[in-house]
Amino acid sequence: MCVYFFILVQYISHIVFLDPKPQTIQTADRNKFSPLNSPYAPYPIPVWSAALQAVDQSPSNLVEASKTMQNYGHYVFPDPGLFIHPATAAKYIESWLRVRDAWMMRVATEPSLAMSNQMWRTFLSIDNSVPEKGETKSARRRQEALDIILPNTHKYPGVKRRSGLMGPIIWQGREYPSGVLPPENVVREILWELYELNFIHELQSLDRRACQNLDLLDATQLFDRQSEISQCFHTSSFRHVSIPSENLGLADNDFDKRFQFVTPLVFIMNSWKGEKPAMLAGDLSMVQLSPDGTKEMEKVVANYYCQQFFNYFGRAAQVPHRLFPTNLS
Repeated sequence: MCVYFFILVQYISHIVFLDPKPQTIQTADRNKFSPLNSPYAPYPIPVWSAALQAVDQSPSNLVEASKTMQNYGHYVFPDPGLFIHPATAAKYIESWLRVRDAWMMRVATEPSLAMSNQMWRTFLSIDNSVPEKGETKSARRRQEALDIILPNTHKYPGVKRRSGLMGPIIWQGREYPSGVLPPENVVREILWELYELNFIHELQSLDRRACQNLDLLDATQLFDRQSEISQCFHTSSFRHVSIPSENLGLADNDFDKRFQFVTPLVFIMNSWKGEKPAMLAGDLSMVQLSPDGTKEMEKVVANYYCQQFFNYFGRAAQVPHRLFPTNLS
């Protein structure tokens, strides 16, 4: 039976990996190594926020500094920073919510679909009715974005696209009027989910690049590695990111609970190539940490992750955030 949507609808969670080519240092109108300055932004986790700001962006740190900028700054899901500008926030949020389920299905069933910030911006600004092909540069850019987003009819023969008025937008089963920015807490949930989705995909992408002796053609080995990485996330957030009722996983307010997810991340990083901090090297099963040592370990993990992501991909990582405020570190 045919299903009618703006693009298509269905959700299947899956792992998609970033373009492996690292690029030169990013330049943009916003410092992506600093927290978003917006009332709609999720709450930064101090240890991760500090780690991101501490990244040494020297070109000499890039693993493959000779790569071109052709695939620079790509994201599997749009950067939350795209949604905070007052003039475009309502339009971008609506465009994303109308394509969200569709894109997740594309991500689930096809090779990497990561796009540049500019490509995401182009798509999010397009009217609901799909524009016809044109000869102008802007028209060609819009069509290029649509060619990536829209489903291939050969792969999805039961899905059709429609244009025109789309009615209300939907988030978490609730309807919100078209053309109006949803309430602040709703926008924060949307941006929190984007951070979480990008972090999950980016961690796996980085692990594929950095892990020693990982055979990318060995499906069993990749599945085992994925299972190990899943331990870094709360059970409700790795395969299907759901909106929590409290801060969980690496964002948990309680340090002891939070450290339960730091520990598997330490073991993941222990197998990465190159030099690493002493706390992340050697036989980790023999390490005994004091309370102060565990807090230092969390800082080391966050710093090492953010630096390694830059080294391999040439841009700021998308790091975990809290959905709910807290006075704790």
